[in-house]
Amino acid sequence: MPKVSVIVPVYNVEKLLERCLNSVLNQSFQDFELLLIDDGSKDSSGQICDNYAKKDQRVRVWHIPNGGQSAARNLGIDNVYGTYIVFIDSDDFVELDYLEQLYQPMVEYEADVVSCRYIAYSEERDEEVKKIIQENQAKVYHFRNNQDVMQDFLEKEFKDDRNFPWESYANLYKTELLGEIRFEVGREFEDNFFNYQYFKKVQKAIATSYIGYYYYANPTSKTRITFYEKQFDLIQQERLIIEDVKIKYPEFIDLEANNLALKYCWLYGKIFGDIRFSNFSVSKKIFGSFKVFIKRIKNIF
Repeated sequence: MPKVSVIVPVYNVEKLLERCLNSVLNQSFQDFELLLIDDGSKDSSGQICDNYAKKDQRVRVWHIPNGGQSAARNLGIDNVYGTYIVFIDSDDFVELDYLEQLYQPMVEYEADVVSCRYIAYSEERDEEVKKIIQENQAKVYHFRNNQDVMQDFLEKEFKDDRNFPWESYANLYKTELLGEIRFEVGREFEDNFFNYQYFKKVQKAIATSYIGYYYYANPTSKTRITFYEKQFDLIQQERLIIEDVKIKYPEFIDLEANNLALKYCWLYGKIFGDIRFSNFSVSKKIFGSFKVFIKRIKNIF
């Protein structure tokens, strides 16, 4: 059985997919399997996945009707053979020692999770990113109990360099500890609550400042395009966390309240940034969504 299962949900990324897959298959650490979940792609992404499976027995492919990233990741989780799991988005890529840098401290220190840093990448930033990587000196941080882990995790939005990302990438998870935790299907920004549920179980964690994950700074990304209604999911996910924090970690309620407030500010900026008096019909629709939003934020505390 492989030590690590790499799960990659795939959807309409034919121009970037090979870069992602090559970065995985050429890892210095080779004891892994690669699960590719083709989420109903309409371009040649599914065929690219099949081609890689024919060339490398570590690659397994599923073709499913489009159900979203969460459903694709969940299918991957349900079919892993590995002791550990990592998630990589199909338009992203990783350093060639990425798995080694995560796996080695996981085993050496018997940790429940190992997290590293990630960096935004685009062709325009190539030289800038290379310089940052060259100058980076990786340090390792140890967290030896759940209280310390959760305090650091909930401080995530107020640190220049996060030890534990709210995103599911840049983490190595224990398959057994993950258990029945799954991504909420039909939501966006679903990584946040998924990670919170997992980190609640963590007793020993390793965070490294090693930069091993490159996420593609796509101008059409959900965090970069203008307001749309599914961005309310960002608040919904954070509210799931704060309701649980009030019960399980009341000493950290102020930290999570700050996280929630920051999400509100981000969404306000999206909403009001899209108001155009030159196109009032569109703006009226946004105002309508905002009224719905206001109704949803009652009785938080």
